[in-house]
Amino acid sequence: MNKVSSVRAVEAFSKGLGTPPVLANDASAWGGISVCDWRSPWLAGFELHENDDFVIAYHSGGSRQVRAACNGPWSESKSTPGLISVIPPGRRVEYRIGGKVGFSSVHIPRSLFEGLVQSGFGWQADFRFAFHDEFASSCMQVLLDEARSHQSRFPYTHAVTRALVIHLTEKYRERQTGSPATPAASEQHSVRKLDRMLDFIDASLSEHLTLDNLAQRVGVSRAHFARRFRDLTGMSPHRYLMNRRVEKAKKLLKETRISLANIALEVGFSNQAHFSAAFHTMTGLTPSHYRLDDMPLKSATCQRSN
Repeated sequence: MNKVSSVRAVEAFSKGLGTPPVLANDASAWGGISVCDWRSPWLAGFELHENDDFVIAYHSGGSRQVRAACNGPWSESKSTPGLISVIPPGRRVEYRIGGKVGFSSVHIPRSLFEGLVQSGFGWQADFRFAFHDEFASSCMQVLLDEARSHQSRFPYTHAVTRALVIHLTEKYRERQTGSPATPAASEQHSVRKLDRMLDFIDASLSEHLTLDNLAQRVGVSRAHFARRFRDLTGMSPHRYLMNRRVEKAKKLLKETRISLANIALEVGFSNQAHFSAAFHTMTGLTPSHYRLDDMPLKSATCQRSN
């Protein structure tokens, strides 16, 4: 049985490599999903300690001599740029590098991973090292680009992450049993319901949305809706709604001169004070400061164009 750890993969990689990632998204705005880009110094090797994430790593550059050992002998194959590796939660992995290495990684919390996959596929993840997968590589690049944009397009990034995980699940299933994985009909229905719900929330941010409203819309109890929503997204309905409202507010603050009071109403807050407090809690800035911080960049752009 895999060991349960409270350590996240970003901490484990940072400790093992002796350096933080050169790029990291805001995992709290992505439902707990971390996307990182790494550039190591010269290393003979390093050890990745047990952590509580399902990790997908893409070898982007550097050493072509990378080998790994996960609860067993060293791999015969070597990882070279362009190859993917998968590390289930609770695994300790040793690496031989023999140089500098660059890679990107997606870290999916165990609870979210299980909510996305295991109830529908009945599949046990295993360590897999240095394999080629064009679809997985493309998904990794999309998520890395989203992290670089410093935006939080949660419905989109969640859908890409889900597609990536399910794709790898099918590959694993075929490798382990010789037959493709088929999600349970109930799980497919849950995922479709979730997609429709996320679309509904995004289209209704200016409205007064409550947990009761959302649960009634899909015909389940408040408790069941909240639990299932968290399983599939990694965050509570309230946290998700606040994230989406603040992200829409950021867009309006940057791209329009609408007053703060009207922006508050546009994104579903009852008044400007409530909006400002929620915005500050989630960004560390007041709406006014966020808008002012963006103005010098816009002014410089306008001057260059004139």
